[in-house]
Amino acid sequence: MPPKKPKAKPEAPAVSPAKLKELEGTKSASRDSLRSQLLFQSWAIDKSPGSKRIIVPQAGKGTKRKISLPRGSKEYDTVEVRVGDELNAIVYKYYQERMSQAIRDEALKKDQIRRGRVDKAGGSEMDGWVNGGGYGINYVAGETGIIEKKNEYLGPAPMISGYRNLHSTEHEIQVLWYDGFLQDRWCEADSWDIELEISVNAKGDADWTIAQT
Repeated sequence: MPPKKPKAKPEAPAVSPAKLKELEGTKSASRDSLRSQLLFQSWAIDKSPGSKRIIVPQAGKGTKRKISLPRGSKEYDTVEVRVGDELNAIVYKYYQERMSQAIRDEALKKDQIRRGRVDKAGGSEMDGWVNGGGYGINYVAGETGIIEKKNEYLGPAPMISGYRNLHSTEHEIQVLWYDGFLQDRWCEADSWDIELEISVNAKGDADWTIAQT
């Protein structure tokens, strides 16, 4: 017996020109409102995530993907993930890992050089855990001597708002970061903002929603 073909999804009703014009007039306000909602729902990287983001199959892609995880503002680790993996749990576990004492000492030395407390002679490179100025700064432990977790080098209050390329044809997934203290949105070396699309329900009601990327 031949396999059953999947049922085609019913197409949403077309949006009238008058409604499209009305929506264009509300786009800016809708963007501000939806962005605020997204940032409010962001989760702090030092806390266990309260939701799940499963990697789902995408047409034209295999089962393997990659996610880019920053060490600071310049250096990144690339972690291999697969379809079916839960991204939030993977990212949380990665940033809960503690740095080795050797890497921690190099980070502290770089910070002290930046502050003018140590002669630059004899300084060696740390293992990539740097801030935008090229020096290791821990935003939580400072110089207390505590062996820090990786998340403490991302900023005063790093949070995750979502992911880029999770639904696109790109293979490398990127984290959309938000710092609640600095009010800063960043992804890789750039800032980010949401993309909007018009969503229409079965009744024909249309409104702006955040586009999946």
